Amino acid sequence: MKISLVFFGSGPVAAKSLELLAKKYHIEAVITKPKPSHHRGDFPVVTLVESLGLKTYYASTKSELSELFATKPVTSQLGIVIDYGVIIGQDVIDYFPLGIINSHFSLLPEWRGADPITFSILSGQKNTGVSLMLINQKLDEGEILAEGVYDLPGDITTPKLTDGLIELSDALLDHYLPMYVDGEVKPVSQETAARAMNRPYLPTYSRKLSKADGLIDWKKPAEQIEREIRGFIDWPRSYTTLAGKDVIICAAHVDDAVDDLTIGQAKATDDKQLVVRTSDKLLVIDELKPAGKKIMTAKQFLAGYGKDL
Repeated sequence: MKISLVFFGSGPVAAKSLELLAKKYHIEAVITKPKPSHHRGDFPVVTLVESLGLKTYYASTKSELSELFATKPVTSQLGIVIDYGVIIGQDVIDYFPLGIINSHFSLLPEWRGADPITFSILSGQKNTGVSLMLINQKLDEGEILAEGVYDLPGDITTPKLTDGLIELSDALLDHYLPMYVDGEVKPVSQETAARAMNRPYLPTYSRKLSKADGLIDWKKPAEQIEREIRGFIDWPRSYTTLAGKDVIICAAHVDDAVDDLTIGQAKATDDKQLVVRTSDKLLVIDELKPAGKKIMTAKQFLAGYGKDL
């Protein structure tokens, strides 16, 4: 008999995760945010639940969730929350005899908060992972059921990392969820989980990004800017002005070459590379998107706008 779950989630990560879970578990109901009236285009979870024919409830706030569960809408003993973006009150947590498991995309207590995926790239760390956590009222401080490690290649971008962590999350849930329901695995504190993996217990915190985060600060080290370009590739994207044009930088790499440029100054090299001086090294621009144009190589950009550098 399939385990019965209630799924909480609203973003694109939630939709992909729910699609995988629905193949293996009985999804009694989905709790999600309603599609805003002004929203154009796809709203991933709403679109998916309609296609799967799942019972759906809508709640955009903590109080709306409490009002919903006061009506006793479901009978499942366990909830799963992934990419929901709504605070879940203790009354809703307590509604489920086995609690609510959050699949959090970092190795807790590392990168608690709203955007652990991007911040793991920004930090330059060598690996990240997924933590299956029983939620409580504190910010990502619940007890841990299981963790899985994901190694970070030096060229990883947020979209690629997100896809990899969704797959890891699904594998962890597939393995540990039945064990938890059968009482074969018990939750432990985040400090205990960290020590078991030979990691220091050192809480760090991510945050929700804003458009302003994407403005490139050339006073930063080149490696930091390069990580931002990979981390911000979907949002808020790394933008600046080159040759008098507003551009989004889509790909770049670091060069240790000696130069006489001032910080923020760009030039075309003899071998047709586009470089910008940062606080310590050169950043070589590989791909960029001028406003109103398609993504192009630096060589293509220089052919059109190089004279204005």
